[in-house]
Amino acid sequence: MEQSDLSEQKFNTIFTYAPMGLAEIDQDGKMIRLNLMGQALLNPICEIYEIDAENIYPILDRIFPGISQKIRDYKEPMGQIIYNHLHNFKLPLPNNLSEKHFQFNVTKMFEDCIIVGFEDLTNKYLEEKAMQQANLDSAVAQGKFEIASEVLHDIGNAVVGFGSYLTRISRSMEQNNVANLQNVVLFLKGQQIALSTVLGQEKAEALVNLMEGIAKTQKDSYEETNGSITEQLNIISHIQEILAIQRHYVTGHGAPERKAVNLKEIVHDCQSMLFASYDKKGIALSFNAAEQMPMIKGDRTKLMQVILNLLKNSVEAIDMDAPQKRITIDLQFKDKLLQLRIQDTGKGFDTHTAARIFERGFTTKDTGTGLGLYNCRSIIESHAGSIDVHSEGTGQGATTLIRFAS
Repeated sequence: MEQSDLSEQKFNTIFTYAPMGLAEIDQDGKMIRLNLMGQALLNPICEIYEIDAENIYPILDRIFPGISQKIRDYKEPMGQIIYNHLHNFKLPLPNNLSEKHFQFNVTKMFEDCIIVGFEDLTNKYLEEKAMQQANLDSAVAQGKFEIASEVLHDIGNAVVGFGSYLTRISRSMEQNNVANLQNVVLFLKGQQIALSTVLGQEKAEALVNLMEGIAKTQKDSYEETNGSITEQLNIISHIQEILAIQRHYVTGHGAPERKAVNLKEIVHDCQSMLFASYDKKGIALSFNAAEQMPMIKGDRTKLMQVILNLLKNSVEAIDMDAPQKRITIDLQFKDKLLQLRIQDTGKGFDTHTAARIFERGFTTKDTGTGLGLYNCRSIIESHAGSIDVHSEGTGQGATTLIRFAS
């Protein structure tokens, strides 16, 4: 075989099996030859538009409108007509499920010999776009982490300060004179006969009763205040625990080891933390659970985040002037599942909202981010659980059901 024949054979092989579409055409677009990849890319388009594949111009114009005119208008004897032009297009219904991205190179080799190169870069384009979005998300997340770190630091300082004031109040309460008042009452009772001689029986009895009332009021007030301080100190302890764990997440140290947690205790703590919210609206909140409930293995802080978010949603869904203002929490162990049900008499939602309620970024609130329920589901599913939110319709309230295997 002569050298020229061998070179031509090699060229034909390279042309035929090239990993991109290659078409040799004349000035009028007549197809002289089309390689295998070109057939794979263009044949589906020919079928969709019912185009004869003998001329490439009608096919190319469907993908890249005006490309055939550019080729015709090129009057030089040879040269690059189009170089690395990326063009996106959609196929007609019902084939336009995704946008296509083709890159074109058109070269005039000599008179009546034009090579059209085309490549489907859709997957590469989508990968690069996904990478760019991932980099953007990473940069945004890093910015959020930095802001969150500063906010957590400020909150931590405020909580420490608040805790210090409560501790000082608690110490001052220890010096309360309730015991002294009670001793005065006992003394007056012991001296009631003598007092009657001086003041008269009626006035003596009135004095003793008055001091007894003052002592009782002071004692009740002391116990209530002391109980509130203790409760607030417990809440501060929980907040500090949450802040410490969140700092680990923000700084990239990851989640702590999961331990056995008591869901009933978590619900109680969440109730305490939101007391002011439902008390302000006059919402009746009830919690029903058996005395002993099985434990689950999990991240206490994350589970608290979920329940706080769900209870907060219920509170916000109930208007101040609503005829019924009630939130009911039920914790049951049934069919080997620990089931937490939260029902409210709030606004409820329609089927359109129900279909999108766990969608990232979807919110019905004016100031919402659309991340609350999305994050809740992520946390629950990371605990091998499930969460479902249901409503009979607008104005019918909502029910959230969480299930954990125990």
